[in-house]
Amino acid sequence: MLHLALGLVHNRGNLGNRAQIANLLPLVVPHFEQEGLNPDSEPYGQWWYSLLNLTLEHQVRFYQIIPFGITPPNNLYDLDSHKVFYGQGDVDKTGEHPRFFNWLLKRGTDYGADVAIYLRAPTLFSAIDLDTRLQAMEADRVLLEPLWGKVATVRCLRAVGQLREDRTFDLAVDDLKARILARGLRYG
Repeated sequence: MLHLALGLVHNRGNLGNRAQIANLLPLVVPHFEQEGLNPDSEPYGQWWYSLLNLTLEHQVRFYQIIPFGITPPNNLYDLDSHKVFYGQGDVDKTGEHPRFFNWLLKRGTDYGADVAIYLRAPTLFSAIDLDTRLQAMEADRVLLEPLWGKVATVRCLRAVGQLREDRTFDLAVDDLKARILARGLRYG
């Protein structure tokens, strides 16, 4: 089974941030794995999701990033997810800071993800496109760059590392690609 970490960065303004979540909800099916009952006889466990039109056996967990100065969208909790809120002391964590990608990749793999999906353009995201790309992905390809985002494997993190945080997002990705090639791996 393939474990996916899917990340949203709420850097699109109030309506855009709400829309990111609202646009994803029809593409996912929630699942609940009950682990037991609490003292009040209520079930507890973990939520995970599957993506409609993704034919590979998989589980998706969501990760939501709230940059500095952003009011969280009021539908933030419509998706069960891990969340990070950048606040005081993080005044540079705005827009599309490389730390956001790094947090998704590291936190996602900490929780068992094989692949981290960083959505840059959620309205362009397609599970069918993701399915095609993942099925055609060779073992030495550790980073994919569809129009809708970046897809990094756990091997990318372990063999190459994370984005440099002293650069813009796009320059940090270019640096990561150079390090991928230096390790004899591929991207694309």
